[in-house]
Amino acid sequence: MFDYTYIYILTSIALVALMTIVRRSSHLEKRKNLFFILAAYTDMLVLLGYVGRDLSEQYKIMALAQGSNLLIYLCAPLTMFMLMLASTKKTDKLLCFCGVLEAISIVIAVSSPFTHLFFTISDDVVYSRGPLYLYNEILGILFVIVWAWYSYNEFRYIEFIDKVYLSEVFIFQLAAIILQGLNSTYKVIYIGGAFDLALYYAFIIEVYGKYDKMTGLRNRLYYNNVINGIKPAEKYSVILFDSNGLKNINDTYGHETGDKFICTIASAIASAVGKKGSSYRVGGDEFVSIIRSDDSEMLERIIADVRKNLEACSEKLEFECTVSSGVAVHVSGEDFAETFNRADMKMYEDKDNYYARTGKEKRQ
Repeated sequence: MFDYTYIYILTSIALVALMTIVRRSSHLEKRKNLFFILAAYTDMLVLLGYVGRDLSEQYKIMALAQGSNLLIYLCAPLTMFMLMLASTKKTDKLLCFCGVLEAISIVIAVSSPFTHLFFTISDDVVYSRGPLYLYNEILGILFVIVWAWYSYNEFRYIEFIDKVYLSEVFIFQLAAIILQGLNSTYKVIYIGGAFDLALYYAFIIEVYGKYDKMTGLRNRLYYNNVINGIKPAEKYSVILFDSNGLKNINDTYGHETGDKFICTIASAIASAVGKKGSSYRVGGDEFVSIIRSDDSEMLERIIADVRKNLEACSEKLEFECTVSSGVAVHVSGEDFAETFNRADMKMYEDKDNYYARTGKEKRQ
């Protein structure tokens, strides 16, 4: 019936499948999950708007033309607004500002069947853009940029290559909006939204498969993949870190404070290691850093920097932030497990020294 029939069908199937997957997903928090699904629903409404526009022009139904175009102009920027909400945990001034702009867009869209500000329908039921069409276009571009800002801020800990992949999501959506703005017959805005939703969700799965949600360090699964690829002849060192007194902090201040303690340690390790190696959270309060060097002075400096960073944090908190550590330089021909075990033994020696020095009991 239409030139775009197959595209309409495939896009709707893709959106329904995506919504089904996200509803059953554990990768997103409840709030993020809600806004992500709402973004998929609004994009589906944009698709229905384009179907309605085609039907109205073919069968010359004025009411359908007005309603379909109203749906498109209401929901196109709303899709990006929902994704923006899904990418941030708190309401700030920027989000409020975008909310005001979205409210203005809704008012203009709702009034457009009478004022023709966003669109106008001729007597022969043919759609054309109104004088304020560019407001909707610019709003979509702004929302994508803000969505990108919130996403980069949330996933600031990811590697450069992952940031490049994330950039592709926003570039694709910006291209779709601009292309739609250049020619209304392209009808790519809903396709861009559906494709971007799928890309963004795939990115989230990839990130949470590689990084620890709470600390931002690489997780145990990624760690296992890395150590399986290490060759016996490679030059590297292993540093183990284990928190001191986490149980006491959990019992005294609560598990939320205990989680902050773990995040503080992770941040101190990441800052000290920097680009000299990679760090992983392999257990509740257990961390491993793999340093691509056998420089003993560098290794001792990293450990000293971790302790220094934690001392600075302890001054701002109600409790002491300390870790026990152990380091081992890989010996040629030795497998990773042997190097790890030597570092592990030294870490437990350091922990025994800590409890002997402070007089605290290990179980506390």
